[in-house]
Amino acid sequence: MKFVVFSDIHYASEVPSHDEKAMERKLVGYAVPLVDQLIDVIDNKIKPDVAICLGDFIEDLMNHDKDIQNFLYIWKLVNRMKTPLYSTIGNHELRSMENEDEIKKLMGYDNLTYSIEIMGYHLVFLGLSIDKKESEAEGGIIKTRYLPEKDIEWLKNDLGKNELPCIVFCHYGIAEDEMKGNWWFDSKVARELALLGNRDELKDIFKSDGNVLAVFSGHQHWTKILKEDGIDYYVVGSLTENIDNDGVPDGVYFEVEVEGKELRVEEKHLRL
Repeated sequence: MKFVVFSDIHYASEVPSHDEKAMERKLVGYAVPLVDQLIDVIDNKIKPDVAICLGDFIEDLMNHDKDIQNFLYIWKLVNRMKTPLYSTIGNHELRSMENEDEIKKLMGYDNLTYSIEIMGYHLVFLGLSIDKKESEAEGGIIKTRYLPEKDIEWLKNDLGKNELPCIVFCHYGIAEDEMKGNWWFDSKVARELALLGNRDELKDIFKSDGNVLAVFSGHQHWTKILKEDGIDYYVVGSLTENIDNDGVPDGVYFEVEVEGKELRVEEKHLRL
């Protein structure tokens, strides 16, 4: 099986004014040409079995109606690709939403946490929930960084029935990472904002399952590989991140081939 995975497009119809420093890192103006190029590469060069996005399609404007308009625009654009696309959801899509049902309706999904089987592999996509009691600061990270308990129970049941090699996809990081040198999360407080709040429970499930080959996540805006309990955790950077502070978007994506229980993962970069 072959798939392409990318993350953190951060499309916005206008440059958000609420955090100028952050917008020097998120080159939102490159989102559309990068997606156009990525679609061409996926459909006409790589030709994978599936394509996967790990969320943060938009850079929210902290405006409910505008965020919906922007999400629909970039969602429709990404779905122009001929290759089947599956996605998780990120904190920025959810920041100004009333509840998860709004995003499910926009995406045409029944659930934000779900699984599919393709070519002898079991792919699991983990959603997020909105806790309206929590702060909307930091891109809504605090109020969206938990997998709902009902989804954890679903995951236990889903993996319990599965006998195929499994790959998991999530927006937030699950493997531990000190975040040293990360532009966004290099502090004790910020580190937690990079990672799923109830990740320990998930890692226990993965460890005991025995079929989980790898986990892919985005959100952290850098690219690296971590390993815990014999499972590889791949962190995929942001398409639009000004990673080298040179005004050039990172354009990062992974091309992945899976044979048996072995993954070959190649880091690639788009250049406009």
